[in-house]
Amino acid sequence: MYFVGLTPNFPKFHHKFRKFRLGGMMRARLLFLVFLVAFFATNVVFGETFEVTNPYEFQSALTEAASNGEDDIVNVAEGTYNITSTLNYETNDGDSGHKLTIQGAGANKTILDGGGRVKIDTDADWNGGDSGADVTIEGMTFKNHRGYIHGTHINVKIKECTFSRNSDGGGIEVRLDSGTITVTNNTFSGNSGVWGGGVMTYLRSEGTITVTNNVFSGNSANDYANSANGYGGGVFAHLHSGTITITNNIFSGNSADHGGGVWVYLTSGTLTITNNTFSGNSATKDGGGVCARLYYDSVTLNIYNNIFLDNIANIGSNDGDDLYVGCDCNGNHIGSTVNLYNNDFSGNANFDTGQSEDLYIDFTDNYHHANNIQEDPQFVDPVNGDFHLKPTSPCIDKGKNDAPELPDTDFDGDPRIIGGTVDIGADEYRNPAKPMPWLHLLLGE
Repeated sequence: MYFVGLTPNFPKFHHKFRKFRLGGMMRARLLFLVFLVAFFATNVVFGETFEVTNPYEFQSALTEAASNGEDDIVNVAEGTYNITSTLNYETNDGDSGHKLTIQGAGANKTILDGGGRVKIDTDADWNGGDSGADVTIEGMTFKNHRGYIHGTHINVKIKECTFSRNSDGGGIEVRLDSGTITVTNNTFSGNSGVWGGGVMTYLRSEGTITVTNNVFSGNSANDYANSANGYGGGVFAHLHSGTITITNNIFSGNSADHGGGVWVYLTSGTLTITNNTFSGNSATKDGGGVCARLYYDSVTLNIYNNIFLDNIANIGSNDGDDLYVGCDCNGNHIGSTVNLYNNDFSGNANFDTGQSEDLYIDFTDNYHHANNIQEDPQFVDPVNGDFHLKPTSPCIDKGKNDAPELPDTDFDGDPRIIGGTVDIGADEYRNPAKPMPWLHLLLGE
């Protein structure tokens, strides 16, 4: 196409030159547009959104999402859904790396009940071929049934959900070969299973497990068919290589054979437990509050700014009522590194030896500690689940500001450091009569 007749008074040779120049520019632009169309056709994924109002629509949405090759969002409307069978999403290749988001109208608004379960499997043929998929479940209540997620190399997020009275596998199970698992802002209550009464997280090879800002209460992990083989009343976390981070959670009244609040196993990497509250958890064997199993000498366990109160274990005088650490799981008689700083334990912890009723570390050659206390943290109303600190609590301003993985905010979303020093436990005490440190900026003072 040529732009002719636009300059009738120009000399003939100039006119031809102009046609040639503009024609070349147009061809270049057309080639560029063709390139863009080809690029977007092969690289851009257009997502699809499904609106679900009943179990039939729910399953239909999952079936289509598993085969359409798109990033999908399944919106589950407010209401109670009687799920009597398994809702399935199954692919063999992680849906080619696409995203799946299942979201409700809110944890107490969208309720899945009825004894069935939701099963998300991005590697249904178990050949390890999927990669890059993202799976997110948020804003729903799972009641009287459980969730299950399986994949190879994927990223999973469980957030702002409630898991209540689920059995035969606990609240939710996430089992991957590698990837990331993030569990945040959820409530787990009255669930039961063998591995992880509240949540079971398992990474067979490498990745990251993050558990933050959750409430775990009254969950249990007990194997009644095989005595003393239940692990992690609140949380079961197993990782071969990588990082496990547990922060800003409340664990109360959970029970298991091993690890009433938390049971964790790490072969290689770093485990960090910072600013949690463990109260009234129990184990028939070891680790009423936490039971940690560390394999290689290179593993580092960081335990900072936590409250351990009235947890119970029952294997003897060295049972680790609050905390049990087995840091020589490879049997070479060299302990992994254990850093224990600025925690509040129950009254029978010997911090110098690291081997006592409330605190037991089997090998202490790489054990380091300082500024731990043994005092009543003075919760407001622990019987009714209020683990905020009273104004006279000895945990106020007794934490360590440079603790590993210290969150920016506390369990309630308040700034993690108020008054210059972080508190011990999941809650940061804030005097209601005293403005927040930054409030004067908003008021223009």
